[in-house]
Amino acid sequence: MDSSDATVRAEGRRAPLAGWRCVFLVLGIWIFLGAFLGFQNYLNQPSHSITLAAALGHPIRRYLIYALLTFPCLWLCRRYPFPSRRWPASLLAHLGGLGAFMVLYAALRFVIGPPIVDAETGASLPATVESTWALIRSNLFEQFWMYTSIVTAVLAIQHYQLLRRRELREADLRRQMAEYELQVLKLQLHPHFLFNTLNGISTLMIRDTATAREMLLRLSDLLRVALARWQDNEVPLRDELDFVKAYLDLEQMRFGERLRVSLHIDPETLDVRVPNMLIQPLVENAIQYGIAQIRSGGVLELGTEILDGKMRVRIINDGPVQAIGTLPVKGSGVGLGNTRLRLEQIYGDAFGLDISGRKEGGAELRLEIPLRRSELG
Repeated sequence: MDSSDATVRAEGRRAPLAGWRCVFLVLGIWIFLGAFLGFQNYLNQPSHSITLAAALGHPIRRYLIYALLTFPCLWLCRRYPFPSRRWPASLLAHLGGLGAFMVLYAALRFVIGPPIVDAETGASLPATVESTWALIRSNLFEQFWMYTSIVTAVLAIQHYQLLRRRELREADLRRQMAEYELQVLKLQLHPHFLFNTLNGISTLMIRDTATAREMLLRLSDLLRVALARWQDNEVPLRDELDFVKAYLDLEQMRFGERLRVSLHIDPETLDVRVPNMLIQPLVENAIQYGIAQIRSGGVLELGTEILDGKMRVRIINDGPVQAIGTLPVKGSGVGLGNTRLRLEQIYGDAFGLDISGRKEGGAELRLEIPLRRSELG
């Protein structure tokens, strides 16, 4: 059996409605239709020759038979839901179901009523083979119409629920894939940050052992914080800045007076939620491709502000004079590249990330993300 057909059959065996809710709904629909037909008959009677109760009772009793026959139709539709490759078997099953539907309707008609009256004598007909066959023969079109209407409605509900379940599964798979990709990107960010820092420590081991030892201790604390926040996709900006400041302390041990840091943080931005480890790789990128490239070092400026319903982050760093085309504007490096991919996963197109060269040397990075306040803010 084809796997897609097996899925359709398995899904089709699930009732479109379940339990007592199904029973009450089916009975309610048929009673309403019977009452509607009876009320129409009452309005069409000349001088209201029959009472309203009599006009309603006759079609309601007939339609209660259809209500009872709906439940075997539900079972048959679950068993034979017309999958793509098995429709001949389903068609044969429903042709048999149509014949059984007609016979059962005639049998129940004699039990539940309303009574079947002989057109010539006006007497009620007894339940015999001849009278049953006559009832079936005289109602072929009505029974065909009723059966196909029930089956079509049930199959439509099943098909709708099957599509809904598939949509929910696909949405869940997309969510899981997005989370997986975010985790992979963070797995790349952590070694990138770790290896760069360890390389800096290794260069200090030769000329300044005490500082290198202190850097190792600070790196241990920093990694402990990073691992504690590993499962958090978003954190308040104040937590992200604490991590960035700890990282900058490490870099200042490494560069000494060559690295000077200037922070301009708007207090209104501290409760804004940002992706975990968003700013650190951008700061790392500014130091690695900017300040580390000039002998005299320079200043790294980090600022945040709220503008037009978004939070803007600006990172300005000194560095060698470069043409704009030589800057990693599209994020070719691990830091910028992963940051751009993570932002696309989280915000879609609702973010901005731009980096440009400065005439005096270095670069300026501008990041804009939607304003999401922390629940604790």
